[in-house]
Parts: sequence; C-alpha cells; structure tokens
Amino acid sequence: MKKKPHIFVDSLLKDALIKNAGDLYFIPDSGGYTVRFRIEGVQENIASFPRKYGEMCIGYIKSLAGLLTYKTKIPQDGVIRNDALSAVTDYAEMRVSTFPTVAGERVAVRIIKDNDTPKFLKDLNFQADVSDAINRLIRKPGGLIVLTGPTGSGKTSTIYAIIRELLKHTEDPASIMTIEDPVESVIDGISQTSVSGAGEEWNNAAAFRALLRQDVKTIVIGEMRDREVVKVALDAALTGHRVITTYHAGDIAMVYTRLLHQGVEPFLIAAAITGVVAQRLVPGANGKNRIPVASVLETNDSWRDFISRAPALKEIRAELSSYPLGSLYKSAEKMEKAGLIKPEWRLSI
Repeated sequence: MKKKPHIFVDSLLKDALIKNAGDLYFIPDSGGYTVRFRIEGVQENIASFPRKYGEMCIGYIKSLAGLLTYKTKIPQDGVIRNDALSAVTDYAEMRVSTFPTVAGERVAVRIIKDNDTPKFLKDLNFQADVSDAINRLIRKPGGLIVLTGPTGSGKTSTIYAIIRELLKHTEDPASIMTIEDPVESVIDGISQTSVSGAGEEWNNAAAFRALLRQDVKTIVIGEMRDREVVKVALDAALTGHRVITTYHAGDIAMVYTRLLHQGVEPFLIAAAITGVVAQRLVPGANGKNRIPVASVLETNDSWRDFISRAPALKEIRAELSSYPLGSLYKSAEKMEKAGLIKPEWRLSI
C-alpha cells in the first residue's frame, strides 16, 4: 500500500458512502487483513493488505471513533460523528465496533446517512397496521416495550423514531432519558448518557438505578444484557415508568422464553411487559431498498394470565397465532402476497 493509513481510510469511507454500503468490515486472518463492504445485504471484498498496515488503519478508525487505540484485547464500541468526518462527508454517522480475535482486531463499521435517517415511525416504511400498533403501545403511560431482532434489523432506528414520536406528542423532553452503549444519535432536548468504555462502576444497571432518581417518565436503555438489568427494567415498568429497550431473542415468543429461562418470575414478566416488537430488514421485491418485516404483540389480560403460567415455547407460539400481528412469518407472508418482498426472503424468516 502506497497511501498512508489515514489517507487510505478516508478514501475507503468516502467510497463506502458513494457505493451506498451499509457496513464496512476489517477482517483479520493469518495473512493480514481483508476489507469488505456490505451493499444491499451482499458482501464483497474491496482490498487486502499486510497485518501491520491493517493495524495502522484500525488505529486511525479507533481514534476517529473516540476509542482507546492501545486496548486491543477487549471489544469496544464508538461512533464516528460528522465533525470527525468533515474531510470525508458532512452527512453521515458511523458506528464502530471492535472485537479481538487470535488473528487481530476485527472491526465492523455501520454506516448511517443523516439524510436517510428516519425521523418518525411513518418514515421507517413499516406496514400501516404495524405502525399503528407501535403507536398504540407508546401511548400507554407505563410498562416495558421490548424490541427484538438480529444485528442490523433496524431496532435502534425504531427506538429513535419512537422517541421523536413521544416528543412530537407533547411529552416533556426533560422526562425522557436514555442509557446507551454508545450514544448513537443525539436528540436535542432529552438527556442521553453513554456507558461505553466507562468501566465496571458505570454500567447499564448502575446508570439505570441512578436515572430512577431523576424524576423521569420514559427510560430508554439500549439493551437488557443480563439478569440484573432485566430486573431493574421490570421493576421500573411496574412502578409506572415507560421503559423501552432491546433484547436479543429473535422473535416475540423467544423474548418470553428467554426471560423465563433467566429465572425471572412469570408474574413479573406478565405484568411489566406491555408490548413486544420483533423486526427484520430485508430487500424489497426489486432487490433494493431494505424494508422492515415486523410482528407486534399488544398485551392484554388474557395474555398476562397465559404468561403467568410459565408456558413452554411451543405453547407461546401457538397462543401468538391467535393475535393479528403475533407472527413474524405471517407478516412476511402478507408482504410477499402484496408483492413487497420476494418468496425467498419470507422463507428465510
């Protein structure tokens, strides 16, 4: 490589934007590094180079993202914001995640264009019934709203859209606070905190407990990562707070099954959760313009009674089939019939 690492990386980021790449990866192996773009769900190799050069490029990316360049044996998360990208673009934000491997640090960069970032739920291209259901959920004064889906399914974009909906409908900005790892998009007026790289003393659970002393109505926590955070979130929801979070489970049924397997009391889960949204992002019928496929559960007394009995996964799936938007597969099937997505994407869900 003749270019200096920082010049190469700047050029690489600019090229990713021009090609509308959604993600950029630095993947280490025994021979060095390979750079890949993901464009419309398809990955392609862009460049390969020796390990030392790759490490210098990664060091530059980490410095742009505000990460500790000398820490290479632990995962880190950060964001490259507009001010750091001024030489490359003035309308993008890039979420950076590093992960240590035996061959070196692996880096993933998620690319978010500001002019593509949805502001409200209507801009996310959900089906009308899904959007209406989510709007009903967030109008409830309290309770836990859980979003689930794989990495890259649009959960974070949905959460930010929900926050904007709450602000739009007269919720006082001072009553909304977020705990994120890291803060991925700054929303004027609300209070946002990052636990990224803050050490063991300032983690999701500690931040959550401190936040509850701030007379807050809506709490957004980026992810329920462990049982401690789950318990705090459930308790907050039961005491009248509106809690919005993500949870790695896959679909609505698995959210409940995983919580039950974590040892959480069934009656607490039943009473605290007011809704669950499961979503995926898939290419549209033309192979472009990724659109969301989603299912939504709006809980009621019958559902709460059902969950209080600690049902098995098979029972939960069967019960969900009686709810209009309870099945992700059925939502995909409906979109396929409407010509919005291809059959292969429906079958992959």
